[in-house]
Amino acid sequence: MTRKKTEWVPSSSGGLVNLGFNIGDDMVSGLSYKTCTVKDDSWSQQGRKPEAPGLVDVPPQGKYDAALRNMVPFRLQPKCPAPHPMDDSGLFSYLTLAWLTPFMIRGLRHGLDENTIPPLSVHDASAKNAKRLHRLWEEEVSRHGIEKASVPRVMLRFQRTRILLDVLLGCCFAVMSVIGPMLIVPKILEYSQDKSGSVVQRVGFCFALFLTECLKSLSVGSCWIINQRTGVRFRTAVGTFAFEKLMQFKCLTHITSGEVISFFTNDINLLFEGVNYGPLLFLSCESLITCTVAAYYTLGPTALIAALCYLMVFPLEVLLTRLMVQVQNHTLKVSDQRIRITSEVLTFMKLVKMYAWEKPFAKIIKDLRRRERKLLEKSGLIQSLTINILLVSPTVATVVMFLIHIHLEFKLTASTAFITMAALNPLRLSVFLAPFAVKGLTNFNSAAERFKKFFLQEAPTVSVHALQDPSQALVLEEATLSWRRQTCPGIVTGALALGKQEHTSLGKIGTQPQLGALRLEDKGDRLGPELRKINLVVSKGSMVGICGSTGSGKSSLLSAILGEMHLLRGSVGVQGSLAYVPQQAWIISGSVRENILMGGQYDKARYLQVLHCCSLNRDLEILPFGDLTEIGERGLNLSGGQKQRISLARAVYSNRQLYLLDDPLSAVDAHVGRHIFEECIRKTLRGRTVLLVTHQLQYLQFCDQIILLEDGQICENGTHSELMQKKGRYAHLVQQMQAEATQDLLLDTAKPAEKLQAEGQPQATSKEESHGEDADNGSALEHQLTKKEEMEKGSLSWRVYHSYIQAAGGYVVFIPVFLLVAMSVFLTTFNFWWLSYWLQQGSGTNSSRGSNSSSADPGDILDNPQLPFYKLVYGLSALLLICVAVSFSLAFTKVTRRASTVLHNQLCSKVWCGLMSFFDTTPIGRLLNCFAGDLNELDQCLPMVAEEFLILSLLMVSVLLVISVLSVYILLMATTVITVCLIFYTKFKRAINVFKRLENYSRSPLCSHILTSLHGLSSIHVYGRVEDFISQFKRLTDAQNNYLLLFLYSTRWVALRMEFMTNLVTLAVALFVAFDISSTSYSYQIMALSMVVQLCVSEAPLHVEDVRCPPEWPQRGEITFQDYHLRYRDNTPIVLKGINLTIRGQEVVGIVGRTGSGKSSLGTALFRLAEPTAGRILIDGVDVCSLGLQDLRSQLAVIPQDPILLSGTIRFNLDPFGRHTDEQIWAVLERTFLSATISKFPEGLQAAVVENGENFSVGERQLLCIARALLCSSKIIFIDEATASIDVETDALVQRVIREAFRSCTVLIVAHRVTTILNCDRILVMSNGKVVEFDRPEVLQKQPGSLFAALLATASSSLSADS
Repeated sequence: MTRKKTEWVPSSSGGLVNLGFNIGDDMVSGLSYKTCTVKDDSWSQQGRKPEAPGLVDVPPQGKYDAALRNMVPFRLQPKCPAPHPMDDSGLFSYLTLAWLTPFMIRGLRHGLDENTIPPLSVHDASAKNAKRLHRLWEEEVSRHGIEKASVPRVMLRFQRTRILLDVLLGCCFAVMSVIGPMLIVPKILEYSQDKSGSVVQRVGFCFALFLTECLKSLSVGSCWIINQRTGVRFRTAVGTFAFEKLMQFKCLTHITSGEVISFFTNDINLLFEGVNYGPLLFLSCESLITCTVAAYYTLGPTALIAALCYLMVFPLEVLLTRLMVQVQNHTLKVSDQRIRITSEVLTFMKLVKMYAWEKPFAKIIKDLRRRERKLLEKSGLIQSLTINILLVSPTVATVVMFLIHIHLEFKLTASTAFITMAALNPLRLSVFLAPFAVKGLTNFNSAAERFKKFFLQEAPTVSVHALQDPSQALVLEEATLSWRRQTCPGIVTGALALGKQEHTSLGKIGTQPQLGALRLEDKGDRLGPELRKINLVVSKGSMVGICGSTGSGKSSLLSAILGEMHLLRGSVGVQGSLAYVPQQAWIISGSVRENILMGGQYDKARYLQVLHCCSLNRDLEILPFGDLTEIGERGLNLSGGQKQRISLARAVYSNRQLYLLDDPLSAVDAHVGRHIFEECIRKTLRGRTVLLVTHQLQYLQFCDQIILLEDGQICENGTHSELMQKKGRYAHLVQQMQAEATQDLLLDTAKPAEKLQAEGQPQATSKEESHGEDADNGSALEHQLTKKEEMEKGSLSWRVYHSYIQAAGGYVVFIPVFLLVAMSVFLTTFNFWWLSYWLQQGSGTNSSRGSNSSSADPGDILDNPQLPFYKLVYGLSALLLICVAVSFSLAFTKVTRRASTVLHNQLCSKVWCGLMSFFDTTPIGRLLNCFAGDLNELDQCLPMVAEEFLILSLLMVSVLLVISVLSVYILLMATTVITVCLIFYTKFKRAINVFKRLENYSRSPLCSHILTSLHGLSSIHVYGRVEDFISQFKRLTDAQNNYLLLFLYSTRWVALRMEFMTNLVTLAVALFVAFDISSTSYSYQIMALSMVVQLCVSEAPLHVEDVRCPPEWPQRGEITFQDYHLRYRDNTPIVLKGINLTIRGQEVVGIVGRTGSGKSSLGTALFRLAEPTAGRILIDGVDVCSLGLQDLRSQLAVIPQDPILLSGTIRFNLDPFGRHTDEQIWAVLERTFLSATISKFPEGLQAAVVENGENFSVGERQLLCIARALLCSSKIIFIDEATASIDVETDALVQRVIREAFRSCTVLIVAHRVTTILNCDRILVMSNGKVVEFDRPEVLQKQPGSLFAALLATASSSLSADS
């Protein structure tokens, strides 16, 4: 059974929900159009409802109360512990992460999972921090205005107290860094020379050195802990703030879904890095100051030369980082395009497969990826150079300093050189941290600009006011509205005004136009039908019918009432709460009941009444768990009619005053449509105001008022009788409808009618088909249709690393790159050794010293006759190190970006060739997370951390090799400590793996929730679910950030303890303190790779070797099913059972059957979207399973029920890959009656199509889909409800086009209109996956007990009733 989600929702009677709109006292607030007083300003939310259950309310307390409690050195366990143990920790526990120890031990015992991990601390959660960010942004806007308001300034205020703590901890680190080499180490060396010294003093100084190293580790570790927690707080605040601002818009015209996903998967991480790494710049500066002073005290003025070299590194890093960020900004534009196209292809994968578009679209995306890779290589090279500065700059600075020191003939001894190098050694950490800080801050600025541009603008002004007259429900006076923002007197939109961004062509083929990230502002002159001078008064409780030709502005009128369009002149007034049924149903992932209730209270009597009036009872009987059956993402296991009726049921159950119904009867058959009209619209909604948009004119005679729209204007307005007497356009349409045959009056009676539960009539057939999941009454589906993402346990297998190396070019490429970095480390070690050897030689006269010469003075190196040779080798080693490091950066950047690109292309190939069942059960958000979030880690994070890991690991190995030469005892101790560290790390890595995997897997539901919210903004606002969706986002983002923080803290927990262990080596190896290297592993980013490696099961190959289609195949188009059986997935019912039939070439066959009968499954079988369980299909004698999928599907054409347009241009949608001439395209547009519409665009065929085709009406989209099929010139056409959203006049013309254009084709028409079915050569009636009738329509009409005859009888009775 489905686990019922308990969520707080607004009152169904239409309570107020303030969305931060800047409106007057008489304007609309939220979704209920009532007069109210808005007390807060434009950036506040008034009358906030109680927080949803599950989101912990923050108790009122002082600003620093929680932090001060954490400042207590040691705290006892309270009687009532906080949900998160960190909130009860003392200072010592907080800085050493001791509170995390029980979870690390639990992970060691394999007992750690999402159920045993505490929730995010209330002080880090989105509720508290988003509220604080809101307040800080309000103050920033009030001080500087919206244009000059600065996100970085807000960030500084957000963490200013913690920055002060960073400064103090940085001072502690800097002081401890120089105390050891300057004060303690000389004393230890002095006592080592003086054998008469006190043993207690010797041991005391050794432990003092150990203590300073521990304090140094604790200080820098505390900086990381504070910054990481602050970064997570800012991340939750920014994400929630952005989502809340996003939810204020009822439709998005200023940002595409690709840009939204890119922000939440990429930019938000850049903002986090800015907060996390930025404060480390203070630590670097403090270290530079203290180390320079210490070195000056030891060596003299020449020490300033090293400091100057380090100072030169910082501006160099700043310059490189800025260059990298500029390149990354260009990369983001290409990435946004790639993600957007990928999202569209994944969403419409069924259409892509049926048109055999996998390869062309894969090429488009791979071409974009190729461009993206070139830019990534540029930014990656700059990033690699900044990392290699860590290895090169300390060595070069030391070489320059000592060479100048010697050139100036200053004395240099071994002890002086060692102490100076030890004093300057902490600057290695500064050089290491500086690139992170500079890059973090620079990336923060660019991400903050996008954040401000997209999300921090003023909320759109709602231009719909509340009516004062209670007798009126709707009044429009001289209302002129547009989808485009225009500046008009008295109207301040407050929305974004983004200029066009120059995006290069996505998948530019031949002369294809550029298809950038198109927004509505960029769409030429026509953005769908604009409404001009609309005058309309609707009385309360009346039913208004709205009709007009396709594209006349019917849906736009409803959008205007919803406040989605921009009011240019006039006024729009509404009284009462709204309910809205969009033309394309919006379905959320969940059960049928959850979709209907939309979070409202369950009223059984009302709920059952709604099911009856929306004709859903029969459908619920078919579904395996009734109304508790889970609906997959986007309603994948429902037909179009079922989704539409669920959307209607949601509106009816909401119990509102004003109902906006956008063609709700287009996707249901006539009998069900009539039942819905009578029982739902006329009876259940009696007394409510209803605006009904419809193409089915037979229902308009029952409306109190009828509006006829033409080209965005009201052409006629009145009652049915008045308009008929005028004999105008409306009368002409009605007479034309009546002049058609009896069948033409019923626009959706293409199959036997469903049994009405209230009437108990014999069951016939229904127009609707459960595609993707043909339900069977005898067996139930698995309840969880969308499978939960499984999380791997244990360490990553070698297969993952092997896959990455192979993608990079194989071991032949990997080994030379590894040798380059090894050479860099060797040169660094050699440089240090050469200086040591040089100083030991002294004046060059002590080369033959005896055993007692260890204490003898080697003399002044300035007197050595071979001084030029030593200087030459010393300098050349540094120069060679620079060359090798640059070569390594070039090679490493090339192979890592090649690896991520190869893995991306492999992922594309896997997903593109995946079975349709894979897409039915896998949320798009999960797949997009792989193409966006995980791929970003492979592109950006993994190369950086892998490079650092290689350098630091090899440096540690080199230190051990040096130690092994000097002292076996020290080597033994160091090896022992390192072995203990490795065992410690290996054991506790289990907990880190769990946290990281949970963080990876927590992204998918968040991504899916964002996409669902974007697609349903209108419905979310109408039903008052804004707060609920925001609350759900807060839960999801808190979960992800909780896992992220625990992952960061767990790595810090391990690193801190390993550093304490390695500090033990300092007790024995004081001379090698200059190579004090932390052994923390950076390899966890490779987990993103495992998400890409393990994906879907592939379908059959696109091409089969040595198998070629016969020339001109298929010639006749004859289709033969031989004992054909089909199921969609393993462990699901058989949906086609022993189909045996032959469809002759050039024959038109109408297919009818009830829901679940197997109609659309025939199309699935024909296109091989699922493989047969038994039997076969022959086309002109060729077994379709013997052919490659590309060879098969390219010979077929489909006209889907849901019109699908991709963002791009009109030409791209009709001919995506440039296979036809403009003349051929204009010809099909003429035949589909679109040439006049397209000609209105100045760009013609190059006119832009926005995301989801939103700048065209649904009817226009359907006509474009028909034109697309006409261009294919296929011999076999599969038509699935192609004219459901087209007006009567256009439908009659399209029916004629289909008959004439496809005259020489084999046409299969699923559940079409009666005229089409009766004109077909034969009728195929399906029931329960079997063929029950298959003959000519006139034969079936005369056949006793025929289901088809029952359909005609029902249709005739319905016609009589309507007349």
